Amino acid sequence: MNNLKINKFYINGQLIYEVAFVFYFTDFFLQFTTFMDFFAKNTFHMFSYIALGMIIFKLFFIDQQTIKNFLIDIFVLGFLVLTWRTSSDFMLFSMGIFILGARGVNFDRIIYLYFYVGIIILTLAVFSSLTGVIQNLVYRRGQTTGTIRQSFGVVYPTDFAAHVLYFVLAYCYLFFEKISIKSYFVFCLLAYLLIYFCDARLSAVSLLLLIPVMIIGKASQRGKKFAKKIANYYWSVPILSAYIIFLITYFYNKSNLILEKINSLLSGRLALGKKGFEQYGFSIFGQHMVEHSWGGTTGMRMFMTNQSKYFFIDSSYIRIMILYGIIALLIVLGIMTFISFRSISNEKYALATVLVVISISAVVEQRLLDVSYDPFLIALLAEVYAKDKSKNIIGGKS
Repeated sequence: MNNLKINKFYINGQLIYEVAFVFYFTDFFLQFTTFMDFFAKNTFHMFSYIALGMIIFKLFFIDQQTIKNFLIDIFVLGFLVLTWRTSSDFMLFSMGIFILGARGVNFDRIIYLYFYVGIIILTLAVFSSLTGVIQNLVYRRGQTTGTIRQSFGVVYPTDFAAHVLYFVLAYCYLFFEKISIKSYFVFCLLAYLLIYFCDARLSAVSLLLLIPVMIIGKASQRGKKFAKKIANYYWSVPILSAYIIFLITYFYNKSNLILEKINSLLSGRLALGKKGFEQYGFSIFGQHMVEHSWGGTTGMRMFMTNQSKYFFIDSSYIRIMILYGIIALLIVLGIMTFISFRSISNEKYALATVLVVISISAVVEQRLLDVSYDPFLIALLAEVYAKDKSKNIIGGKS
């Protein structure tokens, strides 16, 4: 990676990427909090464009480019623009830019930034919501008499819970070898609190699932043969997860008692996915999809007045297939599988372990391509297994 000299100062690609990541991450995190009630709609969108522009600048003017890499970058950028325009959705484009721009970037340092900056923002949102500075949106299952669900300054209870889940995953990745039984007790406590305050059952289940997955992953890293026989197949989880949710959604029918029970356990996600298939079908490069969710103050009004308008595809796999197209889904699954397989091949099981939980969570949650939740896909081209990985947050060697 080259350095850019401005007067007497040198700016390297690592620094540009870190600044852009924090800029974009903070921007998108705040956009999905009730801090946005103080700003006009789309006020912060320009900041995300600036961050992505910095990544593209690094890609073409700082990174060492070969003709092959240059042509690949142009082709991928063209594909990302195409899916952006056909879907009218920004997430795949943004994730793609961060993946491309991560070439030569120290991955651990990005996860450190994600973890510590994210904890600060989430703490600020929780404190501000509890002290009345911003709204703490409160929902009920059943609209009036059901379980109370608090959002703590985020736009929806499950969004708050997903932040907690992904921060725990980042913690497990960063401190993989230090995770102990005390950590598992904390995970259980967090799962309980997410159910008690947010009724976010699926994120809570993911936290509990993380415990056995971590135990097996850590045992594998210590060379335990039986554990390795299990963990060595972690790479298959993304494909199996996508296949299963696609299958049961496509064949979902109310008259099938088993599938209807699964649909009920998943809060109607099979029915919504089936409706998406019937209404929009499949495409190669994606399509625009009109959705109405309950997040934010606008969604809260709809929740209280007209719940029949709700339509939102939560499953990341179903969402990617409908919104961005079949090719995009295959590429995303390929990226996840490759990252996991490479982690296993290097006998460094932290990333593969985290991706198991992300893959299963993506069956029922839509955050797989959202960098403000999931920064782990940028590991595709980043420096993950370099021998000298400084853990300074900003700057340093690259």
